[in-house]
Amino acid sequence: MQTLEGLYTTSANGKIIPGVAQKIVQPTQGNKVYTIKLKKNQKLSDGSQVTASDFVNSVKRQVNPVTKSTRANHFKDIAGYDAVYNKENVNKLGISAPDKYTVKIELSHPVPYFNFILANQLYPINSDKLKEYGSKYGQTAKTSVSNGAYTIKKWNQSSTTWEFVKNKYYADAKNVHYDTIKATQVTDATLASKQYLAKKVDEAEISGGILTDLKKSHATDIKSTQKGRVAFIVWNADDKTGSNTNLKRALSLAINRKELTKSALADGSTPAKSIVPSGEVKVDGKDFNANLPLPYNKALAQKYLKQAQSELNQQKITITLNTADTDAYKALGIYLKQSIEATLPDVTINLKQLPLNAEISAFESHDFQAGTLTWSTDYNDPIDFLDIAYSKGAINFTNWTNSEYEKIINKVSEQHEANDARYKLEQQAAKLNNDLNGVTPLYQVSNVHLLRSSVKNLDYPLIGYQNYKYAK
Repeated sequence: MQTLEGLYTTSANGKIIPGVAQKIVQPTQGNKVYTIKLKKNQKLSDGSQVTASDFVNSVKRQVNPVTKSTRANHFKDIAGYDAVYNKENVNKLGISAPDKYTVKIELSHPVPYFNFILANQLYPINSDKLKEYGSKYGQTAKTSVSNGAYTIKKWNQSSTTWEFVKNKYYADAKNVHYDTIKATQVTDATLASKQYLAKKVDEAEISGGILTDLKKSHATDIKSTQKGRVAFIVWNADDKTGSNTNLKRALSLAINRKELTKSALADGSTPAKSIVPSGEVKVDGKDFNANLPLPYNKALAQKYLKQAQSELNQQKITITLNTADTDAYKALGIYLKQSIEATLPDVTINLKQLPLNAEISAFESHDFQAGTLTWSTDYNDPIDFLDIAYSKGAINFTNWTNSEYEKIINKVSEQHEANDARYKLEQQAAKLNNDLNGVTPLYQVSNVHLLRSSVKNLDYPLIGYQNYKYAK
């Protein structure tokens, strides 16, 4: 978001507005074709012109299965997606550049949230630099090219510090207040807060464990925001133990999500009611999750465990649970181990902490038994989360599949309006996942930041991230 701007973008208050596009267009041909004219004053950070082919090549690159992009599923509604994702010619994808400043996108069916995709997922890629750098494109600051408010400097894949530097070629550069933003990746929330209190930084993301004291001394600096982000357990469907449905039911019922969020996390996060975050959409005037509880039930957990023990022919069951090595994930892992083992004495949870990149690699290579992960959305429709347990979903690390779940998701794709008919089908899918635990929802994330009062106009929205372009 800081370094790239899409055809559309978002205003300071989250409204979708034109980005590189001249205007927000009305789709034609049954709401399936978007013909978008580009502004001609848009440049990349190397001074070259932003053209339609930069957007076309970006989408084709992400959808191409060779790149293994976890964001490919955001373009699944573009005509030809399935064929390309199944390794047919990428040029079959329904996106083209009729001329230098026109992007034409053909969808397989109308998509009610497609403007969100155009604002938050479809960014340009420098076609010439892509040819020059190949697979190394975007892997370091030197091989990255930007069209947004900032460029990135002093960064590579292993960097813990980097800088966002104002992009002099950005068309709206005169309204970008900060020339340089220095960023530091800190996995220890206590260290982050110390840096803030020592006035070494103006913004710090922290976790709940240190909030009590900070509320006494810096209450006005604390910004706690519920996000459209859900934490969950991923199970390896190819693992005999981790794929057992009754075991997963038992473990889910052994987790007291209220206690988890109130005591272990203590950062404003709330118990998940499904894999879909609350606050996104309403059904019949009520929140999507209004009737989708995930209760703690010791007796029922023990009942399902007995069934699992019989099916697995094991009395003592051990699960290795991967977690990332940040404070929040560490607290989550410790709580899950304590809660599950206290409720189900025959179950042992072994925690395996990994750097987040290593954990993702383990998911991708299917070298895990179970692991914790979070997912956030860039558009206001539950399908982005439901895809996590869908066989064709780009981040279905589980390899889990269920015929009933597949049928429901396929029916959702036939509903082309953002209405109750669509959302009720999505509710059915969420309820089924709650029962079968394709993935096991845990909590809806709240981000907690410390922010200097001198920094104005920096918001933390439900969907997306803070945008430093608007900060003053």
